[in-house]
Amino acid sequence: MAPVMSMSMSMREGQIPEQKKIDNGSFFPKVIMPALLRPHHEQCYNEMGQVLECIRKEKEWIQKELHESGALLFRGFKCLKSASDFNAFVDAFGWEEKSYEGSALRNCIEGRVWTANEAPLDQDIFFHHEMALMKEFPSKLFFFCEIAPPEGGQTAIVRSDKVAREMESKFPSFVKKVNKEGILTCTFMPKEDDEGFFLGKGWPSQLHTDDPKEVERRIEGGGSKVVWMADGSANIIAGPLPATRSFEGYNDQKVWFNYIPGAVYKKAASYNRLLCGDGSAIPRAVMEESARVMDNECVEVKWEAGDVLLIDNLAVMHARRPSKPPRRVLVALCE
Repeated sequence: MAPVMSMSMSMREGQIPEQKKIDNGSFFPKVIMPALLRPHHEQCYNEMGQVLECIRKEKEWIQKELHESGALLFRGFKCLKSASDFNAFVDAFGWEEKSYEGSALRNCIEGRVWTANEAPLDQDIFFHHEMALMKEFPSKLFFFCEIAPPEGGQTAIVRSDKVAREMESKFPSFVKKVNKEGILTCTFMPKEDDEGFFLGKGWPSQLHTDDPKEVERRIEGGGSKVVWMADGSANIIAGPLPATRSFEGYNDQKVWFNYIPGAVYKKAASYNRLLCGDGSAIPRAVMEESARVMDNECVEVKWEAGDVLLIDNLAVMHARRPSKPPRRVLVALCE
């Protein structure tokens, strides 16, 4: 790949040991690093203005690379140090912001920038497409590493089309069944936040209201149902939704767009219960194999401070590995 130029700054393809080559010949993730067009101009990739100008000029090229790979890792842009820098970096692409609706514990930091998840760092977060149970979900995710962990804490990514093909090959009857009948996902929402778990946001925090009628209006407007419990907690029943989906512009490739991976996590199972659309149980073998395939096929991105990971949410799932503190990763979502 030839360097992409912008005045005294350009971008070039880099490498990391973890990346894999996918079926179309692209690397996953593709690594983008700064390159110098003139000698003795090292300061150019320390200057935010040069980086933002390059992004605006080469947005179409970046989007093409993202579509081919599914994930881009921007590394070595030394001007990216803070939430404010990250906010400006994301804004330069000109993509409309997508507001977050989900059960993860997140706090807004600045502009369109949020914490990725406030749950304890010793917890895994299972593979998922962002907001996969919602009627509308983001097409792109930006992650920014402000503080790299001393150990662990990788963001794992996996091509969802690869997972779908593996699961269709190993469980053809089951996949056909749940594509026809769908999957029901029953999500437990407590009344109070459980800050000790990554799915522990209470419904007042998640929906920004303490009015049960307003909760019902919003949830049912999105195609789900609400069942209230005696203690004030709620069960949200989403679906039935197909296990795989295909999106326009992706050559009819199917992706594994469901929460089956989370069903093997013991505590997650108390917050998310999954059933086939006819009410029957999802076989344990399917859940375990789904998790195994993802772990085998994934790339674990080891963070460096200043990294930005851009993910195509329609093609790639992401997860978080446990880490030692400190670790601070921020997120921004795009329509």
